Amino acid sequence: MFEYIDTNIKLENFLQTIQTAKWVILDTEFIREKTYYPRLCLIQLATDQQLACIDPLTITNLEPFFQFLRQTDRVKVLHAAWQDLEIFYYLSGGQTLSPIFDSQIAAAVLGLGDQLGYARLVEDLLGVQLDKSQSRTDWARRPLNKAQLAYAIDDVRYLRDLYPILQEKLASTGRATWVSKPFKQLSEADQYQPAPRSSWERVKMVQLLKPRQLSILRELAAWRESLAIEKDLPRRWLVSDEILIDMARMKPNNLSEFKTIRGLSDEQIARYGAQWLELIALGYNLPTDSWPQLPRRRKLDNQLSLVADLLMVIVNQQALQHNISPQMLATRQQVEKMLTDGRSSLSDDWRGSLVNNTFEALLSGRSCVRIHDQQITIENSANAAI
Repeated sequence: MFEYIDTNIKLENFLQTIQTAKWVILDTEFIREKTYYPRLCLIQLATDQQLACIDPLTITNLEPFFQFLRQTDRVKVLHAAWQDLEIFYYLSGGQTLSPIFDSQIAAAVLGLGDQLGYARLVEDLLGVQLDKSQSRTDWARRPLNKAQLAYAIDDVRYLRDLYPILQEKLASTGRATWVSKPFKQLSEADQYQPAPRSSWERVKMVQLLKPRQLSILRELAAWRESLAIEKDLPRRWLVSDEILIDMARMKPNNLSEFKTIRGLSDEQIARYGAQWLELIALGYNLPTDSWPQLPRRRKLDNQLSLVADLLMVIVNQQALQHNISPQMLATRQQVEKMLTDGRSSLSDDWRGSLVNNTFEALLSGRSCVRIHDQQITIENSANAAI
């Protein structure tokens, strides 16, 4: 059984009953099809004793709930936490939560699967198959029926059981410290703050543009992002990625030239055309040294490509040894970037801790790779295993 909390007084009373909870399981249901910001429709919450669905569409004051979440002596447990935390960040006036435990990240470092979905994790660890029949629910419609609420509450009911299992596995495998940095990053405000000036990087087909065209795109994309935030509308409702790319390529000089761009309506041109012309001119005339740059992947020469091959052997060896996916540890692209940047270490988190010393020893010539009895070993110059 669970409580359905749909008034301010019910919420305040419920929060009083769980004030001593040292951890709380959270999930949300939201919609975002017609807005820039996600619209929160339901909050699911569990402690070791209570289960509740909180209705933010009928409760007029959620501040007591956010005050409860902001208490730093209470762990907030979520699965694939980013979107839920983004919602709480916006609704609580730009305040983050800590500490966080993300069961998806925990599952990944335990070798249970990369980006593992909640239903699969529940099935793998608890042997329970979740009902998926309500996954297309319109969570903004009221009233919610029993099947919809049962579906929603299962998202925290079983996570409550998973949490201690994942904690124990992290402790027994010595990987509790591996999750510290990614969990801490989920409590950093810059994870959730809009960044209009860098929104050009997420425009589809951006890699097709030349540097000056990128300068124009940056201005146009920043305008679109800022207006989407102001009006709380999806970006694509204002102008699509494809049209932004065409504008940056074609560089219209007058309103009439916009009419040659496929997909632009007369209404859009009348409303925004003058602004677009100003932005195009601004981006076009910026000095060369201020143009944005796409991340450059320097092509490895044949010898350095072989070095990358060797380092990927180490990545795969460590992944196999620790029963995690090689992609979770490092991709070929990350290893190549490390080499082209002139670095000998991968990162300063748990991933780096598994390979950095070996990478540095190999790249400095202090060690070498040997094969003995069909096993790969790393040995120093005196042939002693390191």
